[in-house]
Amino acid sequence: MRKQMYSKLGIIFGWFNFKISQMQRILLVLLFLFTVNIACFSQEGKLEKGKESLNKSTSKGKISTTSPSTKGDSRRYRNSNDESYFSSFFVGIFIDLFAYTVYGVAIESPFEFNGRMHDAEIANYPYEKSFHGNFIYTDSINYKITRLDITNSFVIENSNLYGNNFGIDFRFLKRFGLEFDYLYLREKSNTNRDQFSLYSTLINYHRIRTQKLDVWFGLGMMHVGSDVNKTGFGVGLGAEWFVVKPISAKVSHKFTNINNQEVNNTKLLLKYHLKNYQISSGYEHFKIGVSKINAFSIGVGASF
Repeated sequence: MRKQMYSKLGIIFGWFNFKISQMQRILLVLLFLFTVNIACFSQEGKLEKGKESLNKSTSKGKISTTSPSTKGDSRRYRNSNDESYFSSFFVGIFIDLFAYTVYGVAIESPFEFNGRMHDAEIANYPYEKSFHGNFIYTDSINYKITRLDITNSFVIENSNLYGNNFGIDFRFLKRFGLEFDYLYLREKSNTNRDQFSLYSTLINYHRIRTQKLDVWFGLGMMHVGSDVNKTGFGVGLGAEWFVVKPISAKVSHKFTNINNQEVNNTKLLLKYHLKNYQISSGYEHFKIGVSKINAFSIGVGASF
């Protein structure tokens, strides 16, 4: 009897163990599927999220209200205009002085008229001589009236997000440059593939033109393609320091606003110059709406 009872209990416990292990396997499978679903849901691509934020317009219509004017209001306006006549004269002088100061800071101050930077010429290419970079102080013919710089760099954040940055800079009239850049990024996210393109065209003014330092700012337009297809006013800033032949360090930043969301590109690069060619490497940061991308950059360039 005891043997039969023990065998029955063994069968019952075995059945419960089987059921429990079966339920554990089912729970593990469900947990795995749930984790995969969460991962798939959360791994939305940076490019996709960025473009979605750029396509969302946050502008709101403004309602203007007007109130009827009265004779008393117009009389007070005339009196205030008469009283402010002399003050407006001094305000005009202040504005002129301010504008002159802004011109001196942004374009050229009177103290620079007779300086060497005023007549700095465009070098044939950086480090043609060991003591100068993009500009040269010379009275000879050893300089360029115009110069074309072409660069191309590969950028990568990870194996799923990478792209290419192509640029052309046409320098002319000693101080100006017409800069065109094309950025293309590609991303693999789960089973989807996404892309992003940014075009920028800026007119640059090279404010500081010494043989060791080149500093500029630019204004123009920037266009976002790839399902966004919107254009915004673009601003650019940059500087290149020619440390010692053949090394230079370059920093630049350009940005625009699309539907109240910023799109920008920041570069921190070290360059190695070999005659009229160059090799660059460093860091590039991209902000596409709500998405931020930090990438390694390596590229080549040439001056003609």
